[in-house]
Amino acid sequence: MTYLTGEVTVIHDGDSVNFTAFTYSAVYCNVAGPITFTINGSTVSMELGDTIEVVVDGNTTVVPSGAFANNLLFLGNPNPVQTEFRTGLISGGTTEVYRFVNIKNGNPTDG
Repeated sequence: MTYLTGEVTVIHDGDSVNFTAFTYSAVYCNVAGPITFTINGSTVSMELGDTIEVVVDGNTTVVPSGAFANNLLFLGNPNPVQTEFRTGLISGGTTEVYRFVNIKNGNPTDG
């Protein structure tokens, strides 16, 4: 998981944060402080340039909006698609059909 290595591919402000599609592994303060916010149910005070490296829980974090939307930047990555499908031999008989995973796009391919 990239949140363990510190790699991020997206930076969202309060207007574009999306806890369903992304996992955020850090929060960066983008305004002179001290500014107080609630992150993961805890009240924290941050100064300009401070970064808190934590997997952010969208249920217990208060995301700023309106004029304050760019005060916190959420750094993270898209959530992996959790698609399950059967692979290998999927039908027998006189014509055997196999299902494989296309490694370029992650979609199943029958052949």
